[in-house]
This record gives sequence, C-alpha cells and structure tokens, in this order.
Amino acid sequence: MNEYEIVVVDDDIITLTLLEEALADFSVMIMASPLEALEALRGMEEPPLLIILDVNMPDMSGFELCVKLREFISEEQSDIIFHTSSSEMEERLKGYEIGANDFLIKPIEIQELRKKARSIVKRGKKRREDKASTESHSQLIQAVISDLTEQGILIHYFRAASKTSSISSLLNLIVKTATSFGISSSVQVKYEMNDIEYRQALSTEASISALERELLDRLEYSERIMSRGKRLFLNYPPFTQIIKNMPDDPAQAGRFRDHLAIILEAASSQYRDIVKTEEVNLMIQELEVVQKKADSDNQTKNRQVLDTLTELVDSVESKIFEYGLTEEQESELLQLFRKSTDKAYDTIDNAMTTENLRLIMQRLKALRELSQSQDDEAGSIVDVELF
Repeated sequence: MNEYEIVVVDDDIITLTLLEEALADFSVMIMASPLEALEALRGMEEPPLLIILDVNMPDMSGFELCVKLREFISEEQSDIIFHTSSSEMEERLKGYEIGANDFLIKPIEIQELRKKARSIVKRGKKRREDKASTESHSQLIQAVISDLTEQGILIHYFRAASKTSSISSLLNLIVKTATSFGISSSVQVKYEMNDIEYRQALSTEASISALERELLDRLEYSERIMSRGKRLFLNYPPFTQIIKNMPDDPAQAGRFRDHLAIILEAASSQYRDIVKTEEVNLMIQELEVVQKKADSDNQTKNRQVLDTLTELVDSVESKIFEYGLTEEQESELLQLFRKSTDKAYDTIDNAMTTENLRLIMQRLKALRELSQSQDDEAGSIVDVELF
C-alpha cells in the first residue's frame, strides 16, 4: 500500500471532498468508514503523519477509533486531530486523554487547517529523518563494536599461539577461537615426523563423525577456501577445517571467512616452529641415549684397563722371579708395558668421544632454552591500548 502523509476519516462525503481539496498539496487518503479506515491503517507499513477524524460517525465514533489507533500508532508516529461542531471543554479533555493532539471546530477554517497540516507534516518528516539517522548511527556503532570484538579475538589468538609449544595445544586454540566467533567447527592436523605419520582432530561437538573425518582428509587435496551454503571448508596444510554454521549476513560471513583463513594460515606457520622444536627435543633424547650407552661402554673399558694393568703387574712380577732382571727380561718387560699402555690410550680416546657428545647436547639444550626464554620475553610485553 502507498504511503500517505494524511488520512481523513469522515462519514460525510461533502466534508471529505472539502478536506481533500483543501489538502491537495499533500498525499491524502480519504475514507468514509471508520471500520475500513482502521483496517487500512493497520495494514500500512508506515502510518501517516497526520490523521483527521470526525467525532460523530456511525458504527464507531472518532473517540473509539482513536483509542484503537493508539494501540499500534504512537504519538511520535502520527498526530491525530478531531474535527467537531462541539466546542465543549469536556469533549476536548476526553480527546486529549485518549491520545488526540488537537481539535478543529466546524465549520473548518481552510487556512488554519492548511497551516496546521504543513506544520505537522514538516515536523513529522523531520522526526522520521532524525530517527533514521539515529538508527543508522546506532547500526554503525554496533558494526564498529562488532569489528573491535572480532579484532580482539584475533589479537588474543595470535598472542596465545605465539606461546603454544605443542601441536595439540595449537589445535585446541584454533577450535576455541572459532567458538569465540560463535562458530561450530572441526579441525584436523596431519603430518609426518621421523617417518612416522601423526593425525589429531578436534571438534566443537563431543565427537567427530566418520563423514567429517573423511571430509577433513579429502580437504587436504582441495582448494584453500571453499563454501557450500552455510558451510566453509579451509585447507592450510597440515591443517584442514570445516565450519558448520557461517552467519546468514553476507558482510559478517565475509569477515569471518577472512578471520578464519588468517587463523589457519598463522597456525600453519606456527606448526613449523613447533615441529623444529620437537625435532630438537627428539635429537637431544636420541643423543642422551647414545651418551648413556657410551658412558656404559666407557665404564666397561675402564674396567678392562684396570684388568689389563693388573695383568701387567702380574706378568711383570712373574717375569722378575723367572728371569732375575736380565737384559732379556728388561726388554720383555718393556714390551709388556708398551702393549698395555697402548690399550689404555685407546680407551681414553673412546672416553673423549662421549665427552664430545656431552658438549653437543649442552649446546642443543642451551639453544632450546634460549628459544624458550625469548618466547617468555615476548609474552611478557606490556599490552598496548589500541583504542
């Protein structure tokens, strides 16, 4: 239905014609039946700025119609003016009580009517413009607040991710961040380390269905970003993610898509740092095993040295009694000493090898501790107020 600036309701056709001609400069709808006028006004998307009612009408008086109109049309939306042949104060008071704004006494003064109509319509239009502007500003403020909230979620994610030291913790952070946007998702990470394949998956729901697991696997070979209705599919190796309930609002959905893609791309970068750290840890563990074995071997060899020296002493003693320290005995004794000392030197060289392993491990551990201390320093930076 068309929007009208003024609606006139009067059962007298002559009066309706007169008022229609007097208000020709406005968009006017005239109605002779109060019941039909009530239904017509109830069906309007935007009520008229001015409603002019006759007080005395059949089926429903102007007062009764006014009461019903005020149930769904506020005084801020429309002014209601009664026109009547009575000038009684009691009637005027009754009109004001039920929501009327003014009275016109019959016979109506045309110039006065036009003046009142111009003032009311102008004021009503200004009021609607102000309301529309306020709503627009309110929507803008809400959009800014929403954007700040989303940026805050992203900032929190990047700060937390920079301190994450395990892939399982990073996976959990991705799901929690999506939940902060009001989004339900499932995320999987699949990678290899030391020729062993690892796979972890996490969901907003209690469990991940077999279909979702299959989709997460297939996403590994798909495009970076795909959309299917309210679902969004992301592939940033080694991470794949299924978003199950993207918002209906296109602008919000577009922002969320960008946010989630940035989160997964950053996670992919953080994953590489975590893997490097884990590889260093594995290397240290392997070296520790090698060192323990070498230490054990050295202990065995040290015992062998002692045994060898003991044998040497025994041999020397036996030779002394047997040969009585002749030149030949001295020569043989020297040979025994040389053989034993050579064997002892070999054992010492092996001991130096384990010491080198120990020095390598110390350097690797120092490098790991330096990296961890840098992460701690980065995490202790004072927050900067952005706004």
